[in-house]
Amino acid sequence: MKQFPFWVDDYPRPDGLTSELPDETDYLIVGTGLTGMSAGLRLAEAGHGVTLIDAGEIAGGASSVNGGMVSPDIKAGVDTVHAFYGPKVAAEMWASSVRSVDLIKDLDQRPGIDALIHEGGLAALGRGGRQLRAFDRDVAWYRKRFAVEWEVLDARTIHEVVGGDYFNVGIYEPEGIGVHPARLSFGLATEVKRAGAVMVEHCEATGMEKNDGGLRVSTNKGSIRSGEVILATNGYTTREPSKELARLMVPVGSYIIATEPLGLRRAESVFPGGAMTYTRKRLLNYMRRTPDDRLLIGGRRNLATNLDLGESAADLRESLITYWPDLEDVEITHVWGGQLGIPFDLIPHIGRIDGAWYAMGYGGHGVGLSVQLGYELAGMLLGEDPPSIFSQIPHNGKFYYGGKRPWFLTPASVLYRTLDKVGM
Repeated sequence: MKQFPFWVDDYPRPDGLTSELPDETDYLIVGTGLTGMSAGLRLAEAGHGVTLIDAGEIAGGASSVNGGMVSPDIKAGVDTVHAFYGPKVAAEMWASSVRSVDLIKDLDQRPGIDALIHEGGLAALGRGGRQLRAFDRDVAWYRKRFAVEWEVLDARTIHEVVGGDYFNVGIYEPEGIGVHPARLSFGLATEVKRAGAVMVEHCEATGMEKNDGGLRVSTNKGSIRSGEVILATNGYTTREPSKELARLMVPVGSYIIATEPLGLRRAESVFPGGAMTYTRKRLLNYMRRTPDDRLLIGGRRNLATNLDLGESAADLRESLITYWPDLEDVEITHVWGGQLGIPFDLIPHIGRIDGAWYAMGYGGHGVGLSVQLGYELAGMLLGEDPPSIFSQIPHNGKFYYGGKRPWFLTPASVLYRTLDKVGM
């Protein structure tokens, strides 16, 4: 079993993306994930000088190694946004999340990108009468406000999206799509390079200070002056270059295994239509077929970012066999992990802090939303778009978190496991 992302093993990053750090730029973007590259592509194609830097490798974070699942909505749910901020804000946020799916499809038409999009829908999976009633309420709410064509699945229809006997209720959302995340991320990086942007890897931003109407950013490879700075680090946000931003974002770990190829017939017996799926829990699993008919299952036994990969693989395999016992003979070929960025309100945010802009906080919904928020932030800076709805709601931290070690993840994990076990 390789302790390495299946997606990158299947589609390695192309050569020739990186350059040396220039002395100055119009826009400096810290982070080369989907947020940073989406913003960088729009800014560069508008004719501006754009430099993207990353403390690691280009597109080396969660953007290229996630589950590859894209659908409307946010982690908190726009029903929660509706309750706190009203129908107008909720409607705008929902519309933006819908556009995120379309934006992924539009990007896939570019010559440098072939994300292997699969339009098989998304399904939330569960079991029992309590969960069925919750699914009925959710679908009724979204249908009433956004005219979605979601469908509640019961014991008679659940096998249209998932095989086996474990799951007997669900929600099917036809808008959902699957992508190959390494192909999407590395293809987008290729397009950013083609647009004239500069990308510098292993270049850690260590500080920022105001300089001649812009910002001068210090890095381990020297300093660079920029008219505007965008921080696009999401789950990899640290106290450098902004301690204040680190207070607003909690890094949470997520882990994934991939099986050997099962062949079309056996893979279809698990996911007949190839829908992206997830369990409706706090410590959830997300599951799908890959383009070469492997099964992928992700999740976590607790929220820490440093879990042992071997133990995580064993935990995830146990979940796989619990859901589909006849897969006990299947070999696990890959295990890997990555980091999500979780804001305390579970809503993505665009904002400005310490003189720099930022976009982040996707909470596991980042494939589509990261591309969308990067695009919206670039449109704001270019003066082409009105302020994003994600820039118009408060983004607050908590008094007990200063952006260092999130001590509260361990007790939260215990609480979540308990609530999941009793079905609350």
